[in-house]
Amino acid sequence: MSSRRINLIKGVFLEYLEKIMPSYFDLLLPLKQWKILSLRELKEEAKYTGSFSGFYKIISKLEKNMLLDSFINSWSNEKFLYLLPDGIKALGGNEKSLHINRDLRFHDSLVSKVARMIKEFSFVKDVYMDFQAREVFPLLERVPDCVASGFLKKEFVMAIEVELTQKSQDRVKEIFKTYSASKVVNNVLYITDKKSIFNSYRMFLDELGGEICKEKFLLMFGEDLRKMKSDLKLAPIYFKDKLTNLSEVFKGYL
Repeated sequence: MSSRRINLIKGVFLEYLEKIMPSYFDLLLPLKQWKILSLRELKEEAKYTGSFSGFYKIISKLEKNMLLDSFINSWSNEKFLYLLPDGIKALGGNEKSLHINRDLRFHDSLVSKVARMIKEFSFVKDVYMDFQAREVFPLLERVPDCVASGFLKKEFVMAIEVELTQKSQDRVKEIFKTYSASKVVNNVLYITDKKSIFNSYRMFLDELGGEICKEKFLLMFGEDLRKMKSDLKLAPIYFKDKLTNLSEVFKGYL
């Protein structure tokens, strides 16, 4: 593409951006961290103090200008938002790392929700989405959906995987072995809303037995995950060969 053509495109891009109040772009900054947020979550994270209807009008304008795209979670009836390439450029973000695959955006919205919930745990200092984890933990043997770090008797790093569809037995066991041997990750939390996945992964863990460090793994069944109503502290988990929950596992810390 010629430089004249590129400059023309840039000129058109800047021209329509100039019609938007600069302060509006600040409202989108949380999407650089969390990738996907519901409309209410974005308002909360952006610390917008005006009315919800006023915020909605601003976001609608940014959508019309092709800075944002959205979809509705049919289970919770929430509107979720994420940056389009022009929005990423406007905020100075990395288009490749923040790119949203439309086929995975529902999954990514759940990961964002889970990450924000886990960040509220008292012993968690930071939570990193997948694209951030690559930079913060360059020696990660496998990049999970998100990573939590903090202090629980000692410093820890927990990989978090949100499983909406079941991988093959061989693939899951291979991933389990990778995490088990990891020098970076102390624990792995798998979260699924399907009992069949929960039971299968539990069986895979048991079958591997001494081949892996089972104490590293926590399997959670979040029945209402898609409705965004799961209480991660009380949802049943399989840990150290028994059913329990995070409130019991981290008793005195949550």
